[in-house]
Amino acid sequence: VAPGLTLNWGGVEGLKENLGRNGVTSNYSFETAPYTWELTQGLTKGRAIFTQPPMPIKCAGAPQKAMYLSADHWRRAGVLGDIQIDFCTATPGLFGVADYVPALMEYVERYDTQLNFQTNLKRIDGENKTAVFSSPDGDIEKPFDMLHVCPPQCAPEFIKASPLSDDAGWVDVDQETLQHKRFENIFSCGDVMNAPNAKTAAAARAQTPVVAENLLAQRAGKTARLGYNGYGSCPLTVERGKIVLAEFGYGGKLLPSFPKSVLNGLRPTRLAWHLKADLLPQIYWHVMLKGREWMIKNDARQ
Repeated sequence: VAPGLTLNWGGVEGLKENLGRNGVTSNYSFETAPYTWELTQGLTKGRAIFTQPPMPIKCAGAPQKAMYLSADHWRRAGVLGDIQIDFCTATPGLFGVADYVPALMEYVERYDTQLNFQTNLKRIDGENKTAVFSSPDGDIEKPFDMLHVCPPQCAPEFIKASPLSDDAGWVDVDQETLQHKRFENIFSCGDVMNAPNAKTAAAARAQTPVVAENLLAQRAGKTARLGYNGYGSCPLTVERGKIVLAEFGYGGKLLPSFPKSVLNGLRPTRLAWHLKADLLPQIYWHVMLKGREWMIKNDARQ
């Protein structure tokens, strides 16, 4: 079972009506991603707000990537000092794995970004260019010139309505074997299941061999052979030409693919940028999607 998740564009009042106009955009929509670039290029002063909804979401670093790349453009264009940048996230911190926060904070400070934690977008008034956020101190209204929205996300309705789901609507699996907790002939991978890993393509890629091997073992009447360690990767693009390559597993355990002497994932590097820009697309199209997973290492179960 691997249908992915659903982008809930209706989860924020006024989002669907204003998306792609009135300064409201999202890189989570293929159709409006070019509008993000149009707004970024056209903004020379004012306020830009970037939002992140409650977890879980796919690619939890994406809301920040849009912010950092926009800010880097404004810095290079010489207008950053005239633009107020707000990052409004429903989460209590900047990133879920604390080891990567220092490197990200360097860029938050470089771009003079205002961080607003536990601040969740709830309503957009596109005509008046104002956004309303819920916070522990009550609702907050913020004017904007550019608003980049990461929409709330959930499991598909047909999953939530099925006996496969947990109380939150996600497919209920053992986080190691990825076998359903109640139906032993069902396995799940990708964004739809409830293992506490980052919902990324790298995670789905690491999960696929686990599901394949364990499904074959189950059909043969044998014990599950492989265990998923929660691996996920989030290449955080902090400026044009540099990336913080976050790789981690369950509990925030660091799981780097390279020795620190080759690539230090805790720091922004040009090598990580080239991996993301040049190598990973080739891996995606010619390795991952064709099932050639010789580079994937999962834990053999005893």
